[in-house]
Amino acid sequence: MTSASRSIVLSGPRLDGLEVILTGLLHPVDGYRLPGDVPEGWPLAPNLEVADPLTPGERLLLEDPDRTPLAVLDVQHVRESESGRRWVGGTLRSLRRPEHGLARELRATLDTDLHGRRVALFAGSIRPADVLSAAHLTGSGPVDFVFVGASNAPTTARGIRDLTDSAAQLRDARVIFVPEADLGAEEDVAAVIVRRLGGTDVHDFRRPAEQGAGAVVLFTGLSGAGKSTLARALVEHLHAHSAQPTVLLDGDDVRREIAGELGFGREDRDRNLQRIAWVAARIAEVGGLAVCAPIAPFASSRDAMRAKVEPASPFVIVYVATPLAVAESRDRKGLYARARAGLIPDFTGIDSPYEEPADADLVLDTSVSSVDDGVAQVVRMLAERGVLAHAGITVEEPKQGAGGQR
Repeated sequence: MTSASRSIVLSGPRLDGLEVILTGLLHPVDGYRLPGDVPEGWPLAPNLEVADPLTPGERLLLEDPDRTPLAVLDVQHVRESESGRRWVGGTLRSLRRPEHGLARELRATLDTDLHGRRVALFAGSIRPADVLSAAHLTGSGPVDFVFVGASNAPTTARGIRDLTDSAAQLRDARVIFVPEADLGAEEDVAAVIVRRLGGTDVHDFRRPAEQGAGAVVLFTGLSGAGKSTLARALVEHLHAHSAQPTVLLDGDDVRREIAGELGFGREDRDRNLQRIAWVAARIAEVGGLAVCAPIAPFASSRDAMRAKVEPASPFVIVYVATPLAVAESRDRKGLYARARAGLIPDFTGIDSPYEEPADADLVLDTSVSSVDDGVAQVVRMLAERGVLAHAGITVEEPKQGAGGQR
């Protein structure tokens, strides 16, 4: 049992990054360094960004999503930027062997020898023409198909399966898996690992997955701003025009189904948002699009939601900036009237503030634009971000309508 004073949970590519360090594949890398600090002889310098302030001399326990201790970081250096981002540096001490993710038997290890072999890197969607090209790059001879991907992603399972089927048809072909590790560094971690294992004849066939990436879309704004209407219209549009698996997580619905015991004080409201974020992150991890529509009035709550989703999946904020007077005029449930009468305390927009998101990816005002126009703008943004699928799928934008809120 460790006596580390703090702990953080790593998941997705950040968890893969930790385990890559612990395997020794990046030797002499033995921990994390601050951005820009690359010790001599290191092929790259991993960075670790944290949410809470730490001081040199503290010990940070690194855990997996099941809260299993994996390693201890002896904090030696800390840095905080003017914008509030924090990094820590120090030496890692392993507490258990790496064991997460897919294809354990195919993972690159210190014993993997790539000398004298052709190496073909793959990621995302596997195209038969690329596999054929890789198999015949220099005529006959041994070839290694190296798949690079997040260890818990469905595209990784499919990619490894497709490459394994192809390798079975060749006389001297192997399939090797290298996790797509997030080490906070700009270097291509997989390429570094391949070079260190002796790969010199390397050919890159990596392509993005043809299915759009999983993501979480958060519609936030005042009660009556039009969040739920926009979110529902977006989901209906994508169900009709896209192959992207899409799920609506409306604030009221989630509260009723999985947070019915919570009240409406700030602490309980925040807990409800974190449950929404946790469910949404699981949807995104398997390639789905989770569309959420709570009020989410506080920046700190939205930041905590983002932390549950990123870096494994994109977290997109759509701020529905409909003015209070317009939102209140749509008060079908009489909530604003009751709040002004003092019957509902801490009501957002009346006696509790709404903190406008400075990090919104898109701002919409349903008092001046129609629902169709709003959905069209969201669809366009998601396509530009690479969230929606393109290959073989037509993602149509809604026709511009003259109507407003529906």
